[in-house]
Amino acid sequence: EHQISNLQVTGSNPVGRAKFFWCVRVLDIIAIFIGFVLTLVVVGLLVNNAEHFIVGYIWRQIPCVSSSRVLRRAVATEIQKYKNVKSVCEIGSGYGGLARFVARKCNVDVVAVENVWFTFAVSYVLSLFFCGNRVQHVCADAFEYLKNENLHFDIGLAYLGPKVNDELRDLMSRFDVLICLDVPMSNAKPVRVVDVGCGYTKFGKEKYTHKLFFYENR
Repeated sequence: EHQISNLQVTGSNPVGRAKFFWCVRVLDIIAIFIGFVLTLVVVGLLVNNAEHFIVGYIWRQIPCVSSSRVLRRAVATEIQKYKNVKSVCEIGSGYGGLARFVARKCNVDVVAVENVWFTFAVSYVLSLFFCGNRVQHVCADAFEYLKNENLHFDIGLAYLGPKVNDELRDLMSRFDVLICLDVPMSNAKPVRVVDVGCGYTKFGKEKYTHKLFFYENR
């Protein structure tokens, strides 16, 4: 009986078992987290490619191109140089990254106009969490929206593709200053150009270095 009792005592190690199960549980949590992140990445890539295909090839419109942090900072820095800026309109706001950044950094109200319902919905939800009510989202064709003669903004932002920006010339009366990102209007001369210094945007096969083109309503 004494020998059996000793075997039972030495054969059981509750502390060791607890550590083992704790390590297994931690590894399970890490594996689940990594799987979740990878799933989000894959889903994001699929959604992004689907959005580019539908918008670019079926709807024949410019697909959403997300602005880089370098470009956002450059835009915010230039806006802060103007006095008494209270209203900004982003024409074709996509997922709203630029609109939210400008609203926070420049402490201004931004109207973000986007006509693709999916990107509009995503940007709307993101703004609720990260920007409060500083960004007003409008789901509409930006060019049709701006035909309303009662609309006027201190600054307009256009991060659009080649030739599309040219349509903005007839809408210059809606802004005191219009800033075109990377791609200039070919039918209007900018009053000044700011070279951001690094980075580029790719539209199709063409690369456009990061620059800001300023047009004033005179």
